[in-house]
Amino acid sequence: MKKFFIIAILAFLTVNMADAKPAPPPKKHHHPPIHHHSGSCSSNCVYVVNSEVYQDERNFADCKDHFLYTETVVNYYSNGTKRTYNNYTILNSDGSILASDCTMANHVIYNNKHYILFKKNGTAQIMDGYGNIITKRQYSYLNNLNKNRILAKSDKKYGIIDLEENVLLPIKYKEIKEISFELYITKLNGYYGLVNVNGDKILADEYDKIKKIQNSILTKKYGKFGLVDMNGKIVLEANCEKIKKLDEYILVKKDDKYGVYSADGEIIAPIEYKKIRLERNSLEGQKNNKTWEKI
Repeated sequence: MKKFFIIAILAFLTVNMADAKPAPPPKKHHHPPIHHHSGSCSSNCVYVVNSEVYQDERNFADCKDHFLYTETVVNYYSNGTKRTYNNYTILNSDGSILASDCTMANHVIYNNKHYILFKKNGTAQIMDGYGNIITKRQYSYLNNLNKNRILAKSDKKYGIIDLEENVLLPIKYKEIKEISFELYITKLNGYYGLVNVNGDKILADEYDKIKKIQNSILTKKYGKFGLVDMNGKIVLEANCEKIKKLDEYILVKKDDKYGVYSADGEIIAPIEYKKIRLERNSLEGQKNNKTWEKI
């Protein structure tokens, strides 16, 4: 009787195991490699002591048709530092995957068309809202400057393209730096220039220095200084001996005479003073005598 009972139990278990569905495979997480401490590690070896994983899924900020699934891994190291790794999956509204294992993902709507800038396996690309790849060239970096202007990097050189990959500024510059929504400093063969967001050259690449000063732009060429406003208009040619900040103003020296411009490059005092100072928040100038007068 006992033997019959054991055989019946085994038969029941065999039938139920045959009917049971296999468990789905565990979801694969794409984590960066983790180097844990081992016995052979030297005293100055840095290793991961803890990792945290966060997951999030949401719409792109400007779009209800495309979703971004983000997996964030935070590694904490033995030297007290931490590093964060993001992995992105771009999804359509129906849940289909447009791109996965991305390290960058941005969404742009222009002329009622959807574009997605993403980077995968070290290559940055542009695709439309249906997942069709637009870019034909190889890029290592893409960043939307505004709705239809993209800063592109290829072979360690920068340029500007639009969302259809038309070249607006040739990809030949060592550096392109944004100084306003409309203006960018370029660097070519060691010299600096100025270009607007449409790729139009405002200043040729022949200056030793171009940088923002107040709400204006300082230029330097052959040891002389100039001033350009934020619309790209030349206020002063690069023939001044000195241009520097004076509190909220811009002080200019030319032919041993001083003048003052506003932060936006508007003239306040002509370049005709022997000295200029800021006294109790008031601008004062001295001409040919020792008397200071208010400007």
